[in-house]
Amino acid sequence: MFFAVSKLFWLLATPSHVLAWLVMLAALFGLAGRARPARALIVAAALVVLLAGMSPLNMLLIRALENRYPRPAWPSHVDGILMLGEGFDTAILKARGVPPTNGGEIRVIAGFEAARRYPHAKVVFSGGSGVGAADPEAETARYIFAQLGLDPARLILEPRSRNTFENIQYSKALVQPKPGEVWLLTTSAIQMPRAMAVARKLEWPMLPWPTDYLTMPSGEHRLHATFDIADGLFLSDYAFHEWVGLSAYQAAGKSAAGK
Repeated sequence: MFFAVSKLFWLLATPSHVLAWLVMLAALFGLAGRARPARALIVAAALVVLLAGMSPLNMLLIRALENRYPRPAWPSHVDGILMLGEGFDTAILKARGVPPTNGGEIRVIAGFEAARRYPHAKVVFSGGSGVGAADPEAETARYIFAQLGLDPARLILEPRSRNTFENIQYSKALVQPKPGEVWLLTTSAIQMPRAMAVARKLEWPMLPWPTDYLTMPSGEHRLHATFDIADGLFLSDYAFHEWVGLSAYQAAGKSAAGK
């Protein structure tokens, strides 16, 4: 139920979708001769463009999440590396013979870098299928790791999970980490607060190993108005997804409070 409700919510409420709904409703009211509500909806759509598409608000929200878990120094010992999926479309891999373009590949590269440094560590990739996807993204991860030269005997795939909670829940059940083991958690820096909160809830101590940053840690880098509205809306959707996700996970009892 949680998964289905979350997908429906994102469909309706992400900033870029809200903009689309406002424009469509304005057009419908206009065609019906209702000028006043049509104008109000157009004004609301313009505000969404200004706030979500052109202002620096999205980058400020993203940076606040990315700064929570800076990457630490390499630990002296690591028992396992867990990488969370990012929506690889395995159907494209099967159809074209090469993996699709996806920012999640950075996580695989980061995991491979750690695997080389710690040759005895377990290497786990967690990623199943979302709505409408027939093939688990873990299969794309297998292909990329083979390209990088990882020994396939070291790779453990978790192909059932559909969200961050299931990523960590199913992976823990699969590898059964022992008390005192050191595990790296590799995911995007913006997702790391939610992932770490889930790990705490599931009582799996993890060392955060964030990847694919979008912001500088401080200063004014990219914190300015821009006319690249499509990019701005994408970043606003991303920030909205993570901030709302943090609250929703806590409200649903799927993550622990704290940092």
